[in-house]
Amino acid sequence: MSARVTAARDAVRRKGRAARSWGGYAWFMSFGTILPLPVLLFGYLAQLTFVGAPLARNAYGFGIFLSTLGQRPPGADKLESRLEGHAEEETGKEKKKPFAERVRTHAPPGWVERRDEPFGRRTRTLWFVLVGWWFGGLWVILAWSVLLLPYPFPDLIRSLLADLPSVITLAPPAGQAPTATAGVQS
Repeated sequence: MSARVTAARDAVRRKGRAARSWGGYAWFMSFGTILPLPVLLFGYLAQLTFVGAPLARNAYGFGIFLSTLGQRPPGADKLESRLEGHAEEETGKEKKKPFAERVRTHAPPGWVERRDEPFGRRTRTLWFVLVGWWFGGLWVILAWSVLLLPYPFPDLIRSLLADLPSVITLAPPAGQAPTATAGVQS
């Protein structure tokens, strides 16, 4: 008798997990795609004030959470196993870089990393006034546009948004320490 009850409970749990997974996918494909945009744009406006950077990071995290409500995306296991399979096949070949790394080399974070010394204060100020504030907005929309794909890639969005300070002000990326000549004018 208890074996039947246990089997019935397991069946209900499996169906509940499947329903939750499909419910999460329905959320992502409807509201989870649209609602993060205002949250990410609010974070961008906070980022522009420079003192609002911690608030902006929190808003970006909430926007990413809002896309899937904190659930693992449906099919995440299949995607990870497929990526691992490709990694094993490409051991002899050159491994293809992730999208964020390929974009980074042609964007302001890559420019800053390739320089021997950081950009001067005058150059960074001119960049911010003439280019950085609107290019940063386009960068946020690029990060949000990843949600338009049928599968959410939260790590990609996170890495694109982490480069936003470099896009806006030509500041060294978070992982790169400024050199001793950081205060030199150019």
